Amino acid sequence: MNGLRCFLLLCLHCSAFADSNSIKVATDEWLNYSNKDQSGYYFGLLQRVFPNYSYNVQFMPYLRSIAMLDQQQVDIVFGGAADDFARANCSTFPIEIDRSDMLISPELARHYHSPQDLIGKQVVSQLGYDWQDLLPEGVNYREYASLEQMIKLLHHKRVDAVLNYQEDINYLLEQKPELAGDYVLVKNVLHYSSTFCFSANPRGRYLQTRFDKTIPMLVSSGELKQLMLLELGSDDNYPY
Repeated sequence: MNGLRCFLLLCLHCSAFADSNSIKVATDEWLNYSNKDQSGYYFGLLQRVFPNYSYNVQFMPYLRSIAMLDQQQVDIVFGGAADDFARANCSTFPIEIDRSDMLISPELARHYHSPQDLIGKQVVSQLGYDWQDLLPEGVNYREYASLEQMIKLLHHKRVDAVLNYQEDINYLLEQKPELAGDYVLVKNVLHYSSTFCFSANPRGRYLQTRFDKTIPMLVSSGELKQLMLLELGSDDNYPY
């Protein structure tokens, strides 16, 4: 009986140890940042900061990942900013400059010079991206779950512009050429700094402390910039 009790206690200890060495991540799928095969810039950085952990990754829309972190159901969300969350802690060290590109109608392209030209226009973006605070007052801004749906709205002239990322737009148009049209792509329309965000509990604070200690070392050694070049092919979004 004592032997069985010791075995069960050992199993419980091993289970707790395994759980503590598995990081729960919620992320949207972003091409070359967080790919479904766990490659890309974000995953490369995760592996460098937390090399001795396993990763339990759930892919979901960004808006859903925000809720998961606020509810402490996961440990980390990629590519976030403090303003996105009600109850989570984001690193003060940015890991990229998040730049939004924009697909616009040919009518708008004829006189577009800056975001001020979007006043009075119908502008859409992905759920949870929350670009509205960076847009001029008077822009009619809405969010949708599907990039495909937004491009269809643009095609049918129900919206004037789609805020998203060039890589994701190009990838979708390659996969579904029937969506192609005489749209115009405007690069680097809006931007802000983004980073990793952590659960507001002791485990999240432990992971954030490790992250905040490691990022300056990766910056000073040049490894963070090398990682961005390796995964993205460019350091245009490098924040340092």
